[in-house]
Amino acid sequence: MSFAASPSPELRAAAERFRGFFEELSRAFVERDDLFAQIALALLGREHVLMTGPPGTAKSGIATAVLGRIVDERTGEPSVFARQFTESTVQTDLVGPIDFKTLMQTGRTEHFTDEGMLGAVHAFLDEVLDGRDMLLRTTLNVLQERELKQGTRTTSGRIECALMTTNRYLAEVLESSRDTLLAFVDRIAFVSFVPKGFADEASLGRVLRAQIGGARPRSLKALLTIQDLDVLQAAAERVVVPDEICATLCALLERMDADLGAAAKADPTFLPTRYLSTRTAVRLGRILRAVCVYDAIMRDEPRQLEVMHHDLSMLRLSLLLSGPDHAKLQKLVGRETDPRERRQLSILRTEREIFERALSRLPKTARPVAKPVTTDVARIQKDVEQARGEPKPLLDAAARLAVAADAGGAGAADAAELLATTLARLAERALREGSTAGAGPDARPLDVVPRIAELADGLERASGETRPVARWLRGRAIQILIDAAALAGASVGETLDAALAARGDQIIAQAERALAPLELLLDTCAKLCAAGAEEPAADEAESSMARAVSRVEAELVEIWDAGFREAVSTSLSRAGPGDLGAVLAGVAETLGNIDAYGDRLVKLGGVAGSLKAHVTGPRILPLVRAAFDRAEGTDRLEFIEQVAGLVAELEKNGLGSVIPPDELLRYATTALVRGEQRRPAPPAALGEDGHASYRALRAADQRVSLAYTIVEITLRVSPERRVPTGSASALLGAMGALVSTLPERLRAPIVELDLARVDRAVSHVEAWWARLAAEAEAAASSGDVARMGTALARLAESKFFHVTRDEGALLRFALESRVLGEIFPEADERIAPLRVRIDSIESSSNQVLKTLRGARADAGWTELLGPASTRA
Repeated sequence: MSFAASPSPELRAAAERFRGFFEELSRAFVERDDLFAQIALALLGREHVLMTGPPGTAKSGIATAVLGRIVDERTGEPSVFARQFTESTVQTDLVGPIDFKTLMQTGRTEHFTDEGMLGAVHAFLDEVLDGRDMLLRTTLNVLQERELKQGTRTTSGRIECALMTTNRYLAEVLESSRDTLLAFVDRIAFVSFVPKGFADEASLGRVLRAQIGGARPRSLKALLTIQDLDVLQAAAERVVVPDEICATLCALLERMDADLGAAAKADPTFLPTRYLSTRTAVRLGRILRAVCVYDAIMRDEPRQLEVMHHDLSMLRLSLLLSGPDHAKLQKLVGRETDPRERRQLSILRTEREIFERALSRLPKTARPVAKPVTTDVARIQKDVEQARGEPKPLLDAAARLAVAADAGGAGAADAAELLATTLARLAERALREGSTAGAGPDARPLDVVPRIAELADGLERASGETRPVARWLRGRAIQILIDAAALAGASVGETLDAALAARGDQIIAQAERALAPLELLLDTCAKLCAAGAEEPAADEAESSMARAVSRVEAELVEIWDAGFREAVSTSLSRAGPGDLGAVLAGVAETLGNIDAYGDRLVKLGGVAGSLKAHVTGPRILPLVRAAFDRAEGTDRLEFIEQVAGLVAELEKNGLGSVIPPDELLRYATTALVRGEQRRPAPPAALGEDGHASYRALRAADQRVSLAYTIVEITLRVSPERRVPTGSASALLGAMGALVSTLPERLRAPIVELDLARVDRAVSHVEAWWARLAAEAEAAASSGDVARMGTALARLAESKFFHVTRDEGALLRFALESRVLGEIFPEADERIAPLRVRIDSIESSSNQVLKTLRGARADAGWTELLGPASTRA
């Protein structure tokens, strides 16, 4: 096609301005035709250009003349980021300043990227190879990825094309073997050498007349807009690259690579300026699209937007170091005296000769011959008219017309025109079908969903242009399914008509009828979404599906309640209600089926364990209560193990989370308190033998306190939780919170019984010590060694200190009181006096014992050594 004859006014205007823009540049800057072609291709293909060569060759002037006159039509201003690189240039100069507010508040380093290169459409980077390696890596990443990665955030930019300059010779850059520079140059699509002289002697005069001739220098007038480039870039993206061109490009690269290698071996001064890699090949394929559009614009002649064989010749602009006209290179080389300049020109000439030679050896790529149309378009047109808007015959006709239109040749234009008409009818039918879907005469609204899905698939296969309609249709189908899930998600009527089954196979069949339709509905939604659909709002969809899952779960609870009742009835007939393990073992299969359906509900968005909790929770409670009633025992430690066994049975059958921990604790505590209230009170009187009386008291009492028992039971019934290192307070807090759920009718007896337990023991020890203390204190104050010895012997014989010190009775009383206060804070006020009494016993007995031992020791030393006068 010719852009001048394009039906798109935007494309025609953009092409005209593009051509005028670069024609004016070529007139202003002489002997720079290849460089401007490179820049034009870079703008069309969103690539970058590096201009190399000695100072004073107007490289910066060219960059400014190009980028300064590409403006945003909305603002009339160019979108250009400009920066000169030096050794002191840092990353923030390129990507934008650091956001210090974010840095101080969060510690994250973020940049104001809109003030850096990412914030502009075009960039001019002067002396770019003078930057440090770290800066060049950042520059390369921004140019190639067009984004900046900042931790977990990735900021995309507007940058499309950068023009860069350097005063260094490319051959010297490559010889330096600096990896960063080599990688940088390799990733730039277009590299140009701008020599310091002109091949034509008249060119310098033209430059002088243009710049200083007349009253004032002539200025560049033509403008190009960013929006023009957007239109032309979109056209380039539509260019077709045939398979034959891809194969020819591969052959060209292989021959170029081989010839460049041979030239390097033959001439030590020759150094290839471009590295041929897979990346290079892919990039050249993209550049060919830009070449096709560039050729159509600049020659303004009709051509297809398809890469032709002659377009390959323009690849030299990217495949090689470009520069002066090849026909005039010999003159430039012969006249040049600077060895560095001369060498660079020689390399440029050699590379161009190798390219022309490799291109000439390639066979001409012929366009595939279009097969003659054998389709009877008139017959298809009659089928379309007879279809009367029915989707299936219209879809069949559209598929045949698409084949005829794509084949080319005679009749292809008629087929394309009829295809457009047919697709319009299909779209109209689709809109009508989608708008009234589910509200028509269908027996069930869901019956229309397969028709809509089939119509959408057919539309999309017929032509990519109808994809928006197809997506809309699938979206309507999804909406119908979501509405059906929310409003008619379970067959309640059928369930009401039929009595709930009792046999296991019948229960499973009813459960399947309740759950399978919702699973099929969601699976259909997923397939429609995967095919491409305008999905409904997420909040609405989630709310509808939540209602549907809740409704189906309610149906399953009703069904499985009957199944669980039957299973428990059978199990109870074989085991007593108190044997929880045997009862649960008998219903294991039913519990497994409930778990399976619960897992399927979770996949649909349900809550894990919810189905089982609703089915078994209210029904299992009587069994658990009966089991706890049976667990009454005379020994508290045995009772703790019985509770642990009951909890283990629940966990084993997957019922650990069905009954809340506070319920389990309440059942266990009730059984514990009931058993304690039936026990006779231990003897309280102190006999003649204080030690024997103490042993009898402790033997008649439980080995551990009720508070200790409650703590152990709480730990058994609590769900497992991960406690962080060093956070024992978290565990104690969670345990206290669970104990706090016990009702007052249970808390009060526990406190009273435990306080009475400690009070009995302390009172007994107090009376025991009071009996011993009178004789011991009198002996200690008498000064009679024999009497003090007798008192110590009586204390030893009494076993008082064996009990209170060696066995730690006083410590046990204090610790039991502390545990009681921590678990039941309301007992603190009554525990404090007990602790005072315990401390008093310990202090008094310790003082008497210390006095007796000290006095006996002093008396012994006096007896050994005698009075001082006797020794003299």
